Amino acid sequence: MSAEVLRRDDDVVLTRLVVGPLRTNTYLLGCARTGDTAVVDPGDDEPRITAALAGRRVVAAVLTHAHWDHVQAVGALRARHGCPVLAHPAEAAVWAHELAHLRAHGQWDWGQDRPPAGAPTPVPGWDGHVDAALADGVPLAVGRLAVDVLHTPGHTPGSVCLRAGDDLLTGDTLFPGGPGLTGWPLSDFATVMASVERLLSSLPGAVRVHPGHGPATTVGRERPSLEQWRRRGW
Repeated sequence: MSAEVLRRDDDVVLTRLVVGPLRTNTYLLGCARTGDTAVVDPGDDEPRITAALAGRRVVAAVLTHAHWDHVQAVGALRARHGCPVLAHPAEAAVWAHELAHLRAHGQWDWGQDRPPAGAPTPVPGWDGHVDAALADGVPLAVGRLAVDVLHTPGHTPGSVCLRAGDDLLTGDTLFPGGPGLTGWPLSDFATVMASVERLLSSLPGAVRVHPGHGPATTVGRERPSLEQWRRRGW
């Protein structure tokens, strides 16, 4: 799948690439005025990410969370572009778990006993080093663009969402049809539901939700289902 431009206007250029064995959405969130771009969740395939940048300057690799399928191109991206890596401090424990599982079982934590057929040889694509911390309510500067950072724990303790106007990058916190899975170590259903409720109750219905996997939705489309999700569990 080629890179898909989701938004291009006087303020923002937002592009999506689908990468890796779990078809992770990697987003290029850029300032239209300066060309400065943050690569959000560089999950795999750094050469494709770099090609899609088309010469734009990478100012940061930003992690919505530190599960392995969202970080496998971080090391290569930093080596090529010299960009800092940004994540919430609570994600250090998540990456430590990912590496411990790899050392103990010789595979990533796929949420099942064994990896699916065709799974890649598990080699960490990131050393876990974070250059700067993301914090709730502290905007991320991307050129002249101020990106809102929202701490949304639950899928992982340090999960964050990033908002640029009417576009919200939710990582694995919110998808069409519900919150992200919480059957992982360090995940918690009640916590992710509180985070999702905060998003759905505070943001305008027209805000577009771009998740870490799969298609987009809107806040307004998902808001009526909140209580149904709470009863269903996950």
